[in-house]
Amino acid sequence: MTTLKDVNFGMNEYCGPAVLSILTGESTDRCAAVISAVSGKREIKAVERGHLKEAFKRLKFDVEVTNHGGSSLYGCLFRMRTFPGLYVVFVPKHVIAVEVAANEIFLCDNHSKTPIDIKQSARLMQKVEAVWRVFPHPLPKLKETWIAVEREKYSFEIVRYSDYENEEDNIKEHLGTIRFKDQKELESILYKLHSIYEGEF
Repeated sequence: MTTLKDVNFGMNEYCGPAVLSILTGESTDRCAAVISAVSGKREIKAVERGHLKEAFKRLKFDVEVTNHGGSSLYGCLFRMRTFPGLYVVFVPKHVIAVEVAANEIFLCDNHSKTPIDIKQSARLMQKVEAVWRVFPHPLPKLKETWIAVEREKYSFEIVRYSDYENEEDNIKEHLGTIRFKDQKELESILYKLHSIYEGEF
């Protein structure tokens, strides 16, 4: 039995947000928004370890760097089998969530989508670059979310804001951009959006 969760996929399907989703149950879009708040980058694909570590902290996880890296995933997990807990394992250009439980080891990432026993993994011969042990605290408590449309000269930015009890946990998610070249084109876009909303398009 494992406490790892299935990946709660939103629009973002990359491994960094997926690992956060597996450990928190939050959507990958919410997790990507937390990483974005740390990194300042709007689009989250490859994630720097420092940014991922800070994202874990913002999602109420303590992070401890271990000395389990430096060998194959199989060798790493074999050594970790007597240290039950939740881990984040870095292999080349990828990151995996791992749980070591009583006589069982499970892993999950954006490819497996759901936790699997290590015997089912095709990654056991990959080299492990680093291992973090993570310790969860209660997740931030959400107060409300709302959608805003922010006007630039020739574009609209569609944004979701989420407010939490602790203001430090508040996030801003970029949902999309509508660009137009002039008033006529804007009116055409708005008309078509209205038609879709009314089910006429």
